[in-house]
Amino acid sequence: MYQLHEAMARERMRDIRGDAAKRRLASQASSARSWRLLAGYVARRAAKSEQRLAELPSSEYDLAG
Repeated sequence: MYQLHEAMARERMRDIRGDAAKRRLASQASSARSWRLLAGYVARRAAKSEQRLAELPSSEYDLAG
């Protein structure tokens, strides 16, 4: 009887660890997607800023003169 309970406990722990690993993987995938979206936003914003700077005459932002 003891061995049966021990085997059931081991199986339950294996299930718990498997579920935790699946949750970690889902969390990492979600986090990676969020960072990828943020990086895309930052890249688009930087490109837009550079484009606006390139369109300005140099007298608009020339700090030396």
